[in-house]
Amino acid sequence: MRHVAAVPAAGLLAGAALGLASADFPHPPVLVLLISAVSAAVWAWRATHRSMLVAAIGLAFCCGGALLAADAWQRAWRPPLRARFEALAEEQRDEAVRQGRRLPEDAEAFAIVYGTLRADAAPSDAGVSLSISVEGMDAGETGSAPASAESFGGKALAERSATGGILVTVTGSLAADRMDAWRAGRHVRLPVQLHRAARYLDPGVPDHERALARRGTTLVGTVKSAALVEITARGSIVDEALSAARAFSRHAIAAAVGRWSAQSAAIVAAIVIGDRAGLDPDVQRRLQEAGTYHVIAISGGNIAILAGLFIGLFRFAGWLGRTAMLLSIAALVAYAAFVGNGASVDRATVMAALYFAARAIDHRSPPLNALAVTAALLVLADPLAVTDPAFVLTLGATAAILVVVPVTYRPALPGRPRRAQSRPQQILRAIGSAASTMFVASAAAEAVLFPVAATVFSRVTFAGLVLNFLAIPLMAVAQIAGMVVVPLAATSAGAAAFAGFAAHLGAAGLVASADLLRFAPFLAYRIAPPSIAAVATYYAAVAVWWTLWRRRVAITGSRESSAERWLRRASAGAAAIAALWILTDPHTLIAGHGDGRLHLTAIDVGQGDAIFIVFPRGSTLLVDAGGLSSSSAFDIGDRVVAPVIRDAGFRRLDLLAVTHGDPDHVGGAAAIVEEFRPREVWEGIPVPRSEPLARLRTLAQARGARWANVYAGDQVLIDEVNVIARHPAPADWERQKVRNDDSIVLELRWRDVSIVLTGDAGKAVEHDIAAAFPPARLRVVKIPHHGSLTSSAPEFVAALHPQIAIVSAGRTNHFGHPVPEILDRYRTAGAQVFRTDQDGAVTVTSDGYSLHVDTFAAQTEPPRRHEDTKEK
Repeated sequence: MRHVAAVPAAGLLAGAALGLASADFPHPPVLVLLISAVSAAVWAWRATHRSMLVAAIGLAFCCGGALLAADAWQRAWRPPLRARFEALAEEQRDEAVRQGRRLPEDAEAFAIVYGTLRADAAPSDAGVSLSISVEGMDAGETGSAPASAESFGGKALAERSATGGILVTVTGSLAADRMDAWRAGRHVRLPVQLHRAARYLDPGVPDHERALARRGTTLVGTVKSAALVEITARGSIVDEALSAARAFSRHAIAAAVGRWSAQSAAIVAAIVIGDRAGLDPDVQRRLQEAGTYHVIAISGGNIAILAGLFIGLFRFAGWLGRTAMLLSIAALVAYAAFVGNGASVDRATVMAALYFAARAIDHRSPPLNALAVTAALLVLADPLAVTDPAFVLTLGATAAILVVVPVTYRPALPGRPRRAQSRPQQILRAIGSAASTMFVASAAAEAVLFPVAATVFSRVTFAGLVLNFLAIPLMAVAQIAGMVVVPLAATSAGAAAFAGFAAHLGAAGLVASADLLRFAPFLAYRIAPPSIAAVATYYAAVAVWWTLWRRRVAITGSRESSAERWLRRASAGAAAIAALWILTDPHTLIAGHGDGRLHLTAIDVGQGDAIFIVFPRGSTLLVDAGGLSSSSAFDIGDRVVAPVIRDAGFRRLDLLAVTHGDPDHVGGAAAIVEEFRPREVWEGIPVPRSEPLARLRTLAQARGARWANVYAGDQVLIDEVNVIARHPAPADWERQKVRNDDSIVLELRWRDVSIVLTGDAGKAVEHDIAAAFPPARLRVVKIPHHGSLTSSAPEFVAALHPQIAIVSAGRTNHFGHPVPEILDRYRTAGAQVFRTDQDGAVTVTSDGYSLHVDTFAAQTEPPRRHEDTKEK
């Protein structure tokens, strides 16, 4: 069997994926199956039963991988740190209750943490980010200084032990100045306000908290000042040397490349040392859309270039013996440690090391075997790697290239005469061969990976097929020139600046290449993650087709039977249909026509508002788009609101209504306008000095949307649903700033149902408009201003008399929203109250005569389920 390593590797990968996919993993049955598979393998080996041996080995590794992955996930999700945190949070919540203070819905705790920095400090939107491997944690009081070693020494180790990973943001003006001292490997002690990572309970939105846990981060937190971060010990000699080398490289690149362009310096730093902290979010987005973002992350391409440089240098020196191979392995491993290990770096480094080791012992093996062994080693080291998109993408791309390219480009048949060619013809032939090989490799990678990209990133892009011809050479220029900059900076600033200019040209060209999408935007677009059935059908059909086609073209003189021909053509057709299903998402065709019912979804956007409405015949309205995430790089509109709209099956919006210009309502609107191009955008009273509203208006008009100001009394009929503005009245003076009481208040009336959307309107507005709402047999109310005491006056609640009340609030907010008194007021009026901070996305469905409520938490965390509200 030529690719013998593929059997255990495939079994291990499949088992790890199954072990992580199962919510309640059955350990005993799988363990019994593992023992049975091992016994069957031993019997098959002794009986020389090849097929049975292969099947038994694959099954054994599958069971082993499943057990390893399930155990690894339990350790990642519930490390000792999490248990200690929850105990502290419960203690501090009890103390807050005794003091009459209200804490957020989510658990949080103030603690003194001590541990080791896992990576060099990096700048973030709010300050400086530290990744810490926690070794212990002790309770502390807010505002206290870091505990001394003596204060820890008096406690039992078991009481303080709390191992796990955290991400901490250090705020304050001192953080940037002290960032250089916070290097990987150093031991720190600091007081941290800890809490769970942000998560949004919405359909189609990935679970960010679980994704962090799979990467070894259990909690996140903040430190008020850099003065509170105490370095208790330096790292090992190796850690300190690597950190110093990275710091010198950053400064050298910033000086030599940054003099030409700060953006180019950030890109070169990402390519050379894996430091992406300085990358502009807009540049990252453009490269992701173009399908060339992979070239600015340390990946297999960088390792391949470095390995090629070693081979070239050794060949030039006439030194290709065993010592040269071992030195190459050592250099690659050192570089991987220098840039910080990642899935693609690990995969490329291990594979290159295996290749050099085989050369050292004069052993030859098919490249797919080396890839299979590499994948197996990485999964054994970290079973959770199978869920890392970088691991899946780099493994899939490499496998596609290794499988397709050798078959497509076969050597000329022996004995066939070659036509004499001149030197220019030989050069042109070599260039053409390289270009065609690159195209085939890119096409193979795209064909294998586009379902993965659609599933993980909700994005399909074909621009990479063209742009890789530019991006890969430009990345090579930027990498090689950037590597040259670092040693030159120690000897000659002028020479370093010259090399920095070359690196700048490569980086600038890389960014400029992404502008292709401005001229051909159809080459990249966003879609909802495809169904598992469509993806599985595609890969199964492609595998069958490739196996039969490969056999047909590889075996000289073989004749294809009619059954094989029919199966090959059928599998090709099935693959094409599945690909079309993934790329076009037929659900959009169905959703666009509506289902005869009215749907309202209050999206969980944290502390903000976003309500998505689908009318009976498929028209759409989005009221607000959330905002105010913990990081400006995390766009609520792009990362939370847009996936919900895609999941519902829509690629275009009819209407976007911005109730008012507060950041928690308008913060995500730009991303929505950019992707979904609403035909009309509604604003209430204009606020000329509001920069967010002004930028949104400019963007909307540039995307062809009509901008309209909506006032009380305006109404429009949409799919038989009457949409009426109840507030605001036209202004009699120009607003200098955004006001809650200028919020648009909308009422949707359809048959027996009334839906009232209130924005952040306060009690004064409620008093003015309460009489404007006619009675309704069934009414849904979005509770004003996140359930604060400034709204929901008793008279207003009584006048509306809702059956369903929905409040949108963040589970980590410190405003006290929603206030219990307000919730009790709605319940007393006879309403069922739903909260996005507890229930996640709340969806109300109506046929005009009844109401049905579903919550996201009810679908994922039973038994939080609410029954229909239907008037008899």
